[in-house]
Amino acid sequence: MPRHPLYDRTMSDARQPGESEEPDRPDGPWWTGEDDVGGIGFARFFAYTALLIAIGALVMAVAAPLEGDALRTVWIAGFAATAMWIAFMAVPRYRREGARVSPAVPITMALGGLTIAIMIYAFAAIALASTGVHLPAPAYWFGETVAPSTVNV
Repeated sequence: MPRHPLYDRTMSDARQPGESEEPDRPDGPWWTGEDDVGGIGFARFFAYTALLIAIGALVMAVAAPLEGDALRTVWIAGFAATAMWIAFMAVPRYRREGARVSPAVPITMALGGLTIAIMIYAFAAIALASTGVHLPAPAYWFGETVAPSTVNV
């Protein structure tokens, strides 16, 4: 019966720490930027992808009908935080390559922070509106009040 190279190894066949099964295979995860995968190309990819996500989150923050659902603010703020995290992953790659950090990174931070601030205010406005305190906010954040309908038989 043939042995499978990955599953039927004895303990003496185990890989030692610091060894790699293939010479060109990196030992660490790709997102740390400690290998060739995390070069300037990935830095640009992270920076501009994060910028697009941040722009999308800001558009959702100002245009999405929240309809009184505070959980929608959490989702939109989460997208903004994700954009900021992705942009933060670009910075060490730029530094390691000796390149100046792309302007997309600080722009993403500003847009993400603005989106999160808007969503904190929207969450507070929706939560306080349920207790009777009305903060100035767009009407589409609260949704329409629908009058009870009558049933015609």
